Amino acid sequence: MRYLVLADIHGNWPALEAVLQAAPPFDRVLFLGDAVGYYPDGDRVLDFLLEVGAEGVLGNHDAWLLALEQLPVEGPVLEILAWQRKRLSRRHLDYLASWPWQKEVEGALLVHGSPCDPFTYLDDLAPAREAFACTEKELVLHGHTHLAGAFLALEGPRLWVRHQAFPQGGELLLSPKVRALVNPGSVGQPRDGVPGAAFLLWEGRKLEFFRVDYPLNRVEARLLEEGFPLWLLERLKVGQ
Repeated sequence: MRYLVLADIHGNWPALEAVLQAAPPFDRVLFLGDAVGYYPDGDRVLDFLLEVGAEGVLGNHDAWLLALEQLPVEGPVLEILAWQRKRLSRRHLDYLASWPWQKEVEGALLVHGSPCDPFTYLDDLAPAREAFACTEKELVLHGHTHLAGAFLALEGPRLWVRHQAFPQGGELLLSPKVRALVNPGSVGQPRDGVPGAAFLLWEGRKLEFFRVDYPLNRVEARLLEEGFPLWLLERLKVGQ
């Protein structure tokens, strides 16, 4: 089975569309959270995930949108989520609410942040070590940091952990004794200094990272059309 693995789309439909046009053939879609937030087209993103029957887990922006009635709507992040929620159907909301915090697929664990806590960022060796201690799974697929790469662990007298970044794409073959925390990078808002939409193809112990360009003027047009702040576009230009 070959999986298209997506994370952190954040309502950026032009980015997702570019991924779908560039992706090699795949069998199923796995989604690692944060369909909504930041960019205007959360509804279109959810339509796609529903259409293909994607198996997803809840991200922090997804959870915040669902819990807006219990949150003070202050600051641009929650204001955007409140704007998006008004445009989502009951079908969209029920679909979001059906996502678990964690899910197992073919022996791999899907989670937005860390196996210890879905809101924890796996952005350094210390939280990565803690994450490996929180699960016995050989492969964890996660998002949240918007950084394409993998933490690799090898058991010995002590746990040996290193990080390998894939901002420009590349291939990772996992040996039988290695455990991995793998992040495909963000479709909608990369933060590793490389513009473009990131995604991953996973098949067995082979993981292929991709980064694809797309016309940012389409994002700009949507931001202007809906009155969204243009700093969102500036982030995309520099991959931050």
